[in-house]
Amino acid sequence: MLTRLIVDLYAWIIEIYLWLMLLISSVYGYYNAVPIFRATGLVFENNVMGKLVGAVIFAAVTFLLSAVIMGPIVALLDIRKSVRTLETKNRGNGNRVLSAEKIEPF
Repeated sequence: MLTRLIVDLYAWIIEIYLWLMLLISSVYGYYNAVPIFRATGLVFENNVMGKLVGAVIFAAVTFLLSAVIMGPIVALLDIRKSVRTLETKNRGNGNRVLSAEKIEPF
């Protein structure tokens, strides 16, 4: 019981971490994108447009990096959840083993 609670809590922590990283990177991109764009030679007529583009670009890059880093962990948690649902479905059928192929009667 406690191990399931820890794993469920870990999944929530990962999700909160991912959303916070997107939020922080968007804010960082909003405030620091215009100087970065000016240093690289990209100049927007309107600074607000440059800030919004920077926020979107920083959020997209953070999303991609977080997907690469946290993706395997989230996939393992999803596999664990799928196995748990199969176990609960099988629990009502007795001790039958789930077979991969359909067995024809003789």
